[in-house]
Amino acid sequence: MRLPFIAFLYAFTLMAETAVAAEPIRLGVTTILSGPNAERGLSERNAIEMALKHINTNGGVLGRPVEAIYVDNAANVNKGIAAARQLIDKDHVSVLIGALATPVTRAIMPVANAARIPLVIDISAGQEFVDAAGVGGFDYIFKTSPSDWDVATAMMQWLKTHDVTSIAILSDGDTFNQANTIAMAKAAKEVGIEVIAREEITEGEVDLSAPIKRLEEAHPDRIVTLLGRSNQAFFKAYEKSATDIPISGRIDFTAALNTLTPKFINSGKFDQAMGISVFMPTVAKDGLAAFIQNYQHNYGTAPTQRSIFAYEAVLLIVDAVRRAGNDTPADIHHALKSTHMASLLGGNFTMDIHNHPHTNLQIIGLRDSKITQINSVTNNTP
Repeated sequence: MRLPFIAFLYAFTLMAETAVAAEPIRLGVTTILSGPNAERGLSERNAIEMALKHINTNGGVLGRPVEAIYVDNAANVNKGIAAARQLIDKDHVSVLIGALATPVTRAIMPVANAARIPLVIDISAGQEFVDAAGVGGFDYIFKTSPSDWDVATAMMQWLKTHDVTSIAILSDGDTFNQANTIAMAKAAKEVGIEVIAREEITEGEVDLSAPIKRLEEAHPDRIVTLLGRSNQAFFKAYEKSATDIPISGRIDFTAALNTLTPKFINSGKFDQAMGISVFMPTVAKDGLAAFIQNYQHNYGTAPTQRSIFAYEAVLLIVDAVRRAGNDTPADIHHALKSTHMASLLGGNFTMDIHNHPHTNLQIIGLRDSKITQINSVTNNTP
């Protein structure tokens, strides 16, 4: 009775050994692996390696292993261009992944497109990459993670369905949050929500009582926060202000729980705060929860949104290689365009005319002092 199982085990082992012995399918990755932001690139590389281990343990693709070749761009444009050219011309990769740093991603797009090598932008958030890809002129470029416009439009569409007619925006002055401020304001206008006040927090500003008071005096339905370095200062000032205007936006609820007093949280005054998130490990379930558990087991730390984006980008590419039947860049490019792979974040990687999918985002809030997913939304703009 054990012979069929033994035969199956032998066949599976032989298939895995054959994949290991075959010529590998090469993915080229340029990311930040040195300098002050190297940790960001490491979280991307870790996830890519975890995906490759899963793929190769299960026989690879088309009977071949898949490997990634990494070239550091150090968040430097010239190094990024050189890295892309090395991966294309010397390493002969079938697909590029990168480049994490927005200026570098912008610089390598024409390099990949001219070489007719698919470039999967797995992390850089700018809507500019979506606009430029596909019918935007760069047909070999694919932006697979949500853009700042996806996040903004999903947030504003959700607020509109909850009878919000006006907002005020409070943001840090860094590049990332300013890009999100512009996107949120534009998305609000498109759904008929008026932006009646804006405040930008200068670097080093620690007492936010005055800007919160100015926003409160404008009487918006919601205060939309787009913060990073000022999270702790904001939550302290928000509790102290005793305002009854709820907040929305890209809220860091972990920072809120670590800053707001238990008395304030338990009072229910923060229950109307609703943020939007592209990845929230604390509320994950099913396949996403398994990914988080495996990442923590392998690397001893929780994955970031960069990690899940990179992990799914590899699965997406391998799925395209499998459907293409080979690792020729032109055939992979064609297969990526017809992708319909499920995302661990919810929804599917179905490409629009800009080679961009619209996967799910989460509306997050606090319930019983716990970070909770309230709803799942997508950007409904084609």
